Amino acid sequence: MRRVGKQTDLGSSLGKLVGKLDRANSGAYQQMVASNAWDEVAGDSILAHTTGAHLREGEMVVYVDSPLWANELTALAERYRQALNEEIGKETVKAVRFTVSRKVEESRRRVAAEKEAEEFYSEDKVEPIALTLSEREQVELSVSSIEDQELKQAVLRATIADLQWKKGIQARKCREEPRGSL
Repeated sequence: MRRVGKQTDLGSSLGKLVGKLDRANSGAYQQMVASNAWDEVAGDSILAHTTGAHLREGEMVVYVDSPLWANELTALAERYRQALNEEIGKETVKAVRFTVSRKVEESRRRVAAEKEAEEFYSEDKVEPIALTLSEREQVELSVSSIEDQELKQAVLRATIADLQWKKGIQARKCREEPRGSL
């Protein structure tokens, strides 16, 4: 039995339905499509300096981490607009604007400060240098007045380890090139 009535294309019907739902949700679908298109068009090196992109009344707003990136990318805004519209498949993006995100900049500064502090407070790896016979004799002489044998041995080991570590630091400083020299 054959149906009587108008036949419609499933693809166009779904497109109309998505359009109605998108308008009802303040363009959330188009924003998502545009954001995904930005991820495809920008590439990894650019995405590393951006935190997000959203479509606002036909203008794609992309947040970057520094004024330098904002200037560089603004010079390429028209190229990005064309590429975005090509990726989306229709003329959705009317303009592209790059703006500096304070959150990203603050986050990068915080991460850099944490890394700097971590490097500053990390354990200093120094290869200890053994004491000479005369240095060891001097250390043994300095602890000879301690009567408690267990305490004497502990002080002797600690003093020797400390002096070997200090000799290692001194040797490393001598190997390092002085600042300002060629």
